[in-house]
Formats: sequence, C-alpha cells, structure tokens
Amino acid sequence: MPTVEENRSAWDRQHDWGRSGAEWSEAWGGPVMHWHGTILPRIQAFLPAPAILEIGPGFGRWTGFLAERCDRLLAVDLSEKCVRACRERFAGRPGVEFLVNDGRSLEMVPDGSVDFAFSFDSLVHADEEVLRGYVLALGRKLRGAGAAFIHHSNLGAYPRYYRAFSALQRIPKLTGLLTRLGLVDNVTWQWRAPGMSAGKMARFAAEAGLVCIAQELVTWSTRRVLVDCLTTLVGRDSPFVRENRVLANRAFMREAGHLARLAGLYDHSPAERSRAGPGLTPGTEHKEG
Repeated sequence: MPTVEENRSAWDRQHDWGRSGAEWSEAWGGPVMHWHGTILPRIQAFLPAPAILEIGPGFGRWTGFLAERCDRLLAVDLSEKCVRACRERFAGRPGVEFLVNDGRSLEMVPDGSVDFAFSFDSLVHADEEVLRGYVLALGRKLRGAGAAFIHHSNLGAYPRYYRAFSALQRIPKLTGLLTRLGLVDNVTWQWRAPGMSAGKMARFAAEAGLVCIAQELVTWSTRRVLVDCLTTLVGRDSPFVRENRVLANRAFMREAGHLARLAGLYDHSPAERSRAGPGLTPGTEHKEG
C-alpha cells in the first residue's frame, strides 16, 4: 500500500525527474499527443473554466495545457521538490500558483472557488482514505456547477487477483515467465492502491454531495485487469447531472499505441529526429498490431 509518506519520499527523493514526467507519456508518443489525443477529449466539455485546481501536478506535465484554458490555476502537490520545479518552470506566468499540501487535504483552497478540478497519473498511487478526503474536500471547493476529473486506482475491484499475484511473486522465475507469456497481469509494479476502486469513488462522491456521471475503467500496461478508473464528478447544480455511466475500455492502451504511431509520423521537430538516432526515421519503431 503506497502511503502518503512513501509517495512524498518517492517524488521528493527517489525519482530523478530527468524528463519532467514526460517518460510516463512515452506510450502515447509524448505529452503533447497524450494530452490532445487522450486527455482533452475526455474533459473538453468542462473547458475553458475560470478557475482550475490541479491535484498532483508533478513537474507540470499537464499544467501548461490547463493554464491555457483558464483565468486562474492553483496546483497543489505533497512534494516540495515538484512545487519548486513548477514555480521555476512557470515563473512569471500570471494567474498560476503552486502550493505544497499534506497529501490528504485541500485546506489552502477557498470553498466555492473551483470550476474544474483535475488530476491525472498522480492519485493512482493514493489509497481510499486519501481519495475520500480529497473528494469530500471537492464537495466544498467546487462551485455549484463545477466538475472534477480524477484518475485513480481500480485495483480494489480485483482483491482475489491481487492476492493471487502477490502470492505468485514468491516464485520470481515463474512469475516472470507467466507475465512475459501474457498469461497473467503484473498488478503490483505500477504501485496502484490495492484498496481503491470505481465503486468506492462513486460512494465518496455521494457522501460529498457530488454526482458521479462517468467512470471509464481502463487497462494500463495490463491485458485483463482494468487496473485504473477515470472518474468524472459534477456538482448537483451542474447541467451535466445524469445517472452514472460506466464503460469497461479494454482498448485503452491500443488507443495509446495508435497515438504513438501518429506522433512518430507527424512530429517533425529536430529533437525528435535526434532522439530517433542516425539512420532511423522517427516512428518506424511503432509497429502495426
């Protein structure tokens, strides 16, 4: 179970941040394609927004995209290292502020001040109590018609699979063989919270006085296990209020692969040509199928 303290240690001291988080967008062909191809289509209905809250910005992989679509952006992160880096990266940019929080709450955010809250690729490492705390806080921080898009773990929907794979890891060679053959999903290396699930998020939303309107269950370097969930929450006064719709999207990573192939084809920047190396046309490493 990744605790708040383990998360702070990981992002403050263990991870080198040499690529500012872009390494986690490689499967999509980089952050630009990741944002425009995967994230923006899922949140475009709520943008632009006067005031945006970003939870867990890291080194600002998504912050610049969000800042272009609002008047004010407040980003909070439990990592002092990340907040310092973001302040340097976006120094002088008006309407953008970065604050360190405790990894559990949003006390520095005024009530009723947020039109859209966003977190992607950060809270997957947060356990259910942390997510519950954040969602209860969002119930106070969002304006009446506000919305939130939260990427979180769904590993808690597979307790028996998680226990079985954890037991299998006692035999490393067998675990490695079965994983390479695609017969089992490694559900531990991604550091997902094993107790969090889409169902719990929906319950937290109701407790907070919010309405859960969409939950996309997705794979993430897995084949069988829908290890993550993309949840959309809205306030009770939102024009988007409806019954929750849940989609099991097992093609999520195939979508990423398609975007990576497009990125390899259409990225004409010198940096991309240099990265590809001599004699290799950018994008040829992406195979069909």
